[in-house]
Amino acid sequence: MAATPTAECDPSRYVIPARYWGWLGSPPVVRGLLWLVTLAVAGSSLYKAWHWFDDPATAPEEQRRADGNHGHCQIDFGGQWVMGRMIVLGHGRELYHRQRQWEVVRAGFPPEFEAPAPRAGTVRPGPAPARPHTRPDEVVRHDADALMNWFMGSDPEEWKTAGGAVACGLAPGPVSGPLSAVACQLAAKHAVTPELVATLDRPAVGGPLYPPLHGFLYAPLGAIDRPQTAYRVMQLIATAMVFVAGWGVTFLSQGRIPWSVATLVLFLFPGTQAGLDLGQNPTVSLALVVWGWALASRGYDAAGGAVWGLFAFKPVWGLAFFLVPLLTRRWRFAAAMVLTGGGLVAATLPFVGLTTWFDWLEVGKEAAGLYNVNQNWILLSRDVQGIPRRVLHDFSVPESQRDSRLARSIAWGLWAAILVATAVLYLRHGDRRQATGVGAAFVFFGAFLTCYRFMYYDTLLAAAGCAVLFADIAPFLRTRTFSLDTPAATFPPSRVLPPPSGPAAFLGPRTVGYVSSFPLSVLALLVIYQIFLSGLDIAATVAFGRLARVTTADDGSTGYTTPKLEGDTGLNYPWDTALVFLLWVWCGVRLALGNATAAENAGQPLKPETTATR
Repeated sequence: MAATPTAECDPSRYVIPARYWGWLGSPPVVRGLLWLVTLAVAGSSLYKAWHWFDDPATAPEEQRRADGNHGHCQIDFGGQWVMGRMIVLGHGRELYHRQRQWEVVRAGFPPEFEAPAPRAGTVRPGPAPARPHTRPDEVVRHDADALMNWFMGSDPEEWKTAGGAVACGLAPGPVSGPLSAVACQLAAKHAVTPELVATLDRPAVGGPLYPPLHGFLYAPLGAIDRPQTAYRVMQLIATAMVFVAGWGVTFLSQGRIPWSVATLVLFLFPGTQAGLDLGQNPTVSLALVVWGWALASRGYDAAGGAVWGLFAFKPVWGLAFFLVPLLTRRWRFAAAMVLTGGGLVAATLPFVGLTTWFDWLEVGKEAAGLYNVNQNWILLSRDVQGIPRRVLHDFSVPESQRDSRLARSIAWGLWAAILVATAVLYLRHGDRRQATGVGAAFVFFGAFLTCYRFMYYDTLLAAAGCAVLFADIAPFLRTRTFSLDTPAATFPPSRVLPPPSGPAAFLGPRTVGYVSSFPLSVLALLVIYQIFLSGLDIAATVAFGRLARVTTADDGSTGYTTPKLEGDTGLNYPWDTALVFLLWVWCGVRLALGNATAAENAGQPLKPETTATR
């Protein structure tokens, strides 16, 4: 006897027959729709990055560049291209010599691609008639001059003497004639002494912050003689690496997180868009972190360590993430990481020599000191040591007067507290056999927060900790519900509370709230911050009127000032670091309380499938 369909499942009761829409929920269609969304977001991100540094449509003609875009001129990509270009041209032993850098930079960034203002020779100060395309107080530089100004180090002051001596014979004097020319030549000869020549021949150490190995990594881009083209190639590579990192997340989660979903989240994670805009490499770094640990999670510790050894091109991140194999006691992983990094450094010595590596250390030492006081670097940084300096530094005074013992103590104290807490809690409560889950994620977030120095686009590397935490995503997708029904209560004169109302009818109206898991909520906030809040640059100021006071200036005049607390959602505030810090705290609490087992099962390596016979 055939079963009669009930009213609830009778196909004839649907307004639109199920055959027209029932296929939408099938797995192949869902996978296809997810990939369409991912590819659309990827295309949108690349398109935005491609045009981020275009000349504004409202810019006057004299301020429009000949090439229409100045992204390749920024220090973020330009400095890396210069290093790769110097390796290609055989200047490896002069990698941090500013004299040689000037030659390469001037050849790679010629004035003909600039706007009319710098091409017209208006880089000198002067009245408006002498600067027809700019304001009298506007600073205008050639691309090459601006790039070299961003590099570490400085050129010898003696160049001014030599330049003046050369220009002496070319400048018109009050008296013209052969005697005047001879006099200028004699003056120049006396000015350019052997001591002056020796000083100018001595290498002026400076340049980008990247180690020599970085130049070899960028040598393929340096082989492209036009940095404009190399910049576009790097943007395409950076976009492709998001897909590579997403594939690694799927591999790490043993297929629990689809490739499309992982890639989509990574495109929306803080740091990705900035890296694409600038032609930077945080997506490359993320791919290394994810794939190195994904291999380790399957039992390939040596291979995973070799992948992480590639961080010799970004030593600050290599040192930070070395904490992970150290605390989890994966000694083969750590050994492979050290041997790979050391082998890569040794492989550069025949091309750059040992002195070049010492030059890089000198550049890094100068950068570390500048990093502590420079307002732009502090505001754009995301490391925890920069947080107290934002509050304690007085940016109105010269840089040499900004740093203080208090600021240094709090900065290093905060860094050390995170490092010690990560080590103590994990060694006491963590399970080193688990490659994913709360315990492993706690170490990853701790490694991220203890990185010595990094900028806002490198926040993307916190996604590695999220991948480790959510590798077993199912427990985090379960929501808790609670009733929001609050019926009004009337109290009788006897002041006796009425009995509670009976349970709500099964099909009756109810108001229910849903609570998502805390880490998933923080991940959602990271995405919301990236795609909405950071772009809106919402600013707020809170004034404390009760704390207002009278101030007296040096000239004796008085004023009235009110303390204010200001904040915004732009690049100058490390909200993304604060959210990652919350994830680290949550993982630490769960680990300490001993209830971190819900997401720990994802760390087991895949077992070979067996076939049972009946």
